[in-house]
Amino acid sequence: MRPLRLILVSLVTAVLLGGCVVRVVYNQLDWLALWYVEDYFDLDAAQEQQARALIGRTLAWHRRVELPKYAALSRRLASNADGAVSPAFVAARYDEIVLLWDELFRHASPEIAALLQSLSDRQVEDLFAKLAEENGEFAEDYSGVTLEERRAKQDKSILRAFRRFTGRLDAEQEALVRERTAAMHDLSADWLQRRADWQRAFRVLMVGRHTNPEFAAHLADLLLDPNQFDSPGYRELVVDNQRRAFAMVAAVISSLSPSQSERLQDHFATWATDFEALTLK
Repeated sequence: MRPLRLILVSLVTAVLLGGCVVRVVYNQLDWLALWYVEDYFDLDAAQEQQARALIGRTLAWHRRVELPKYAALSRRLASNADGAVSPAFVAARYDEIVLLWDELFRHASPEIAALLQSLSDRQVEDLFAKLAEENGEFAEDYSGVTLEERRAKQDKSILRAFRRFTGRLDAEQEALVRERTAAMHDLSADWLQRRADWQRAFRVLMVGRHTNPEFAAHLADLLLDPNQFDSPGYRELVVDNQRRAFAMVAAVISSLSPSQSERLQDHFATWATDFEALTLK
C-alpha cells in the first residue's frame, strides 16, 4: 500500500509548497514512487518493470479521471476563501479528499496485490523490518515525550501549515489555534496501537499471499477500511477531534484579513490551474 500512497502524499506536499511546484513534483512521480518502493525492499528486474507499469497506468488514470476533481475542489475552495466559512463546509471538503484517496486505492489495489504477491519471503521480511524501524521512530516521536511537548509540536506544525496558505497569523489567530487544539484528545498511544494491529493483520495476509485466493479482496479491505482496527471508543474520540479541527479551521479562515484571504484565494486558484494543465485530455 505504501508506494501508491506516495502519489497523494507528494501531491499534498506539492500543494503546500504551492505554485508551479505542483506540476514539477507531479511530473516526477513515476521515478519518485519507484524510489520510495525500493526504500522498503529491493525489486528484481521483473518486479521493477511490473512496478513501473503499475505506477505509469495509475498516474495516467489519475491524470485523466481524478485531476479534474482536484481542480474542481480547488476552485470551490478559492470561491469560499474570501469570507466566513462554516465547520460544515470544511468537513464537506475533508470528505471529498477522503473520497479521492479511497478512489485511488480502490483503483490501484488489484495491481498492488499482484506486485505484493510477487515478493519473496526475504523481501517481505525486509518490508516488515522497515515498518518496525518506522514504528520505533513514531513511538519515540509520539509516546516518548510529554503531553505538553506533543501539543507544542502539534501547534507548531499547524501554525506552519496555515502560514504556507495565508501568511503569518496574527497573535489572536495563533491564540485561537492553541485554544482549540488544547481541547483535543491526545490519541498518540491509541494511534500507535492501531498501526501495530493493522500491520499484524497485513503480515498474516502477506504470509498467505501465494495460497489465499481472496488475497486481492482482503488487501483492498485493509486499505479501504483501516477503521476496523479501532479500539473501543477510539473512533468516537477521533470524530470529536475532527469536529474540533473543522471548527478551528473555519474560525481561522473566517478571521483572515483581506491580504490573508487574497493570498489563500491565489493559492487555490493556482492549484486549480495547475491540476487542469496536468489533466490528460
